[in-house]
Amino acid sequence: MKTTKRSILFLSLTAGAAFLWGGAWASPALAQHDHDKGGQPGDHSHGEVAKAKSFGEAARRIADEIKAIDAALAAGSVAGVSDRANAVATLAKNLGALSLAKDSGVARDKVKDANLAGKELAETAGELHEIADAGDLAKSKAQFEKVKAAAAKVEAVAPATYYCPMHCEGSKTYDKPGECPVCHMKLKKQTSEQFSVTVKPVGGGTIEADKPVNLLWTLKDPRGMQVKDVEIVHEMPLHLLMVSKDLSWYAHEHPKLEADGTFTMTWTFPSGGEYTLFHDFTPKEVGMQVVPVTLKVEGTAPAAKPLVVDNDKPKTLDGYTVSLDTGGPVKTGAATHMAYTISKDGKPVTDLVPYLGAMGHLVIISQDLKEFVHSHPHEGGEHAAGGGGGHDDKGKGAHGHGGDKKGGPKVDFEAHFKAAGVYKGWAQFQHNGKVITVPFTFNVAKGDASGEAKPHEHGGKDDRGKKDDHDHGK
Repeated sequence: MKTTKRSILFLSLTAGAAFLWGGAWASPALAQHDHDKGGQPGDHSHGEVAKAKSFGEAARRIADEIKAIDAALAAGSVAGVSDRANAVATLAKNLGALSLAKDSGVARDKVKDANLAGKELAETAGELHEIADAGDLAKSKAQFEKVKAAAAKVEAVAPATYYCPMHCEGSKTYDKPGECPVCHMKLKKQTSEQFSVTVKPVGGGTIEADKPVNLLWTLKDPRGMQVKDVEIVHEMPLHLLMVSKDLSWYAHEHPKLEADGTFTMTWTFPSGGEYTLFHDFTPKEVGMQVVPVTLKVEGTAPAAKPLVVDNDKPKTLDGYTVSLDTGGPVKTGAATHMAYTISKDGKPVTDLVPYLGAMGHLVIISQDLKEFVHSHPHEGGEHAAGGGGGHDDKGKGAHGHGGDKKGGPKVDFEAHFKAAGVYKGWAQFQHNGKVITVPFTFNVAKGDASGEAKPHEHGGKDDRGKKDDHDHGK
């Protein structure tokens, strides 16, 4: 929400990622296939891995790849693991040179240790690339533990760094906590530590379709200790985004914070089957986390509904007509401008009001449930109508809206995508006391090989206002 920002996890959804490596060595696996130049081992094709321009950029990209590998293996799949492991190994090869840069953030007396750990990361990731190429899930999981161990060694000798989870400033990093000067989100700490969430029925038992169930949530830090102190972001301590496996069903809810730091909510799932719950929360001094949890609901599961791309035409529901303009094809590696225009009974809606501190909320999830984006409009100028910050606990002030703010008919978002594929997004707006939820499905094509978001342009030329979004590939 502030974009997954606060996985899927990113929590960090930075599962097992290490961020500050040195090491400029090629592993034997990389030497064989030279995949960093787009080589083709056997019958497998691997895209080019763009070089990182800075240590911070390399660290963040490696972390994104590792958390995606972790999510895939945890789900019992090796799909995409080989390519991602190749990217980790390729990036790790250059960490030695990057760590020697004047502003790398690696202490001079720690460069040797960082280099040794970086070499190990490159080698273990290269081996994982080969194992995953062969499709062996069990061996891939075992090798991934070695990758995470190498990453942890690097992190042990590396200084803490922080970055904007919305990538507003590209690969720029900071050496202490704070907030992004562009979107005012809390900076996220680069860390391999992974937050987790447990969800279970109060008193035990199973979750059944069409039956209310009182659920209990416990947030845990990387040590497994309960997290009791989280920040209020967009007026809530925990944002819960729930989807069915086929993305045909969606809900955005806010469990109640209890005195002991747990969360509770009574909920009724509409049918049996698998649901993924994305938990968006922000521990103090760490930054936002997006943690996905899969729940099994007992009962008859309906036949899966195939996703059909439909963003090329307006959608009408409950008297409202909403159109989506992406300004052309949506691609990875660059910021995507997503403009929603709302009308009712043929007339433009110009009196939208903030919902949860923002003029709109946009959640986007990939078809394979591995990529997650949560975006909000950011204000252009001083509280421009139609903007939508909202990072304080009162829903007003420097990053929020007072109750008299109006917006529409056009609301602009910005989103960043790391992986190509089919995505479904749900935009939410508030009008006349009602929350309007509008789904659109669209394609994301492969763009810039680096997967790096471009920094925003700042100044009077951009009348759209800046956006705040967080994207989390799991």
